[in-house]
Amino acid sequence: MSRIESVEPYAIRLPLHLSGGGRTEECFLLRIVTEDGLEGWGEAHGSPYLSRAAIDAPTTHVTAQGVRTLLLGQDSSDIAGLRHRMEKGTQWIGRDGAVMQAIAAAELALWDLAGHRAMLPVARLLHDAPRMRLPCYASDKVAATPALTERRIAAERAAGFVAHKIGWPPFGQSEEGDVAFLEAARRAAPDATLMVDAAQAFDEATAVARARAFERFGLAWIEEPLDRDDLDGQARLKQASPVPIASGEGECGLPGLMRVAPLVDILQADITRCGILAAQAAARHVPQVCSHSFTTPLNVAMHAHWLAATPNSWFVEWPIAKIAIWQPFFPDGPCPVDGAISLGEQPGWGVRPDLPALTPFLIPAAG
Repeated sequence: MSRIESVEPYAIRLPLHLSGGGRTEECFLLRIVTEDGLEGWGEAHGSPYLSRAAIDAPTTHVTAQGVRTLLLGQDSSDIAGLRHRMEKGTQWIGRDGAVMQAIAAAELALWDLAGHRAMLPVARLLHDAPRMRLPCYASDKVAATPALTERRIAAERAAGFVAHKIGWPPFGQSEEGDVAFLEAARRAAPDATLMVDAAQAFDEATAVARARAFERFGLAWIEEPLDRDDLDGQARLKQASPVPIASGEGECGLPGLMRVAPLVDILQADITRCGILAAQAAARHVPQVCSHSFTTPLNVAMHAHWLAATPNSWFVEWPIAKIAIWQPFFPDGPCPVDGAISLGEQPGWGVRPDLPALTPFLIPAAG
């Protein structure tokens, strides 16, 4: 038995000059250290302020405890048991959202610990014969114009990618404009796999019309065409759309994933929000799963390990602009070659943050 000795949250905010200029980039990392000196790292994709608060919170009730309190002194090898303990001990303060995201970060850190203890990559803990090379797609927001989008896709092709996703405004604002963006993408990559992220921009009638307009482009999926809470609309859209529907990135636990599963063709679980155990369970109820991995190289690596061990997995998301920002702080992060990510045999995730390099950018406790 290896008991947990410390649970250390790191809320990080990069300044504008390191974040690409438009806004600051933030992330939340969690380190768990055991009494015998092993450490594991996890990440939550949400608000680093709220994730840190969920870790640090003092106990006010048996079902309103902070994650640190629930983990200290416990056996780090009992991942499923600790996941249950964290969910049970936070029932009054977080059945969804930030608390569940913090729990996901803790679960992921426990998987990293388990890999280091066994001297195995996490993928090999999850499956006897994982696929250690996985296809990935280049993911970024649509450029401002179709011409710039064509240039972006061409650059991604030159870098070896064979799958590309575009989306977010100005995509989604008009059918004519959306078709122009897709025509530009197809000119740059006539034989590539293309996806679009509608970013919940459509109502049901518009989503059906767009899906029919997009059919000729041979899209792999339309992502989040409707509001996440429009479950009835999503059910009807799945039946009416000639293009596969993908969703699920916003769900922070198994109940949410299972609500989405019947409504999609591709489930996009984000394990930095829901954890691996919930994603594994939900994956058994859908045709295919892909990752939503839109922050750091650690995030991408964790998703790659999960997908490597999931028989019905497809693509790993590779967020080009985000990786360019965070890569200097994760020097051993994965690197795609010919449109695929290869996992090595390093223990755990195979990726660790450069904590001294990140320390100047820690968010003070006062905000």
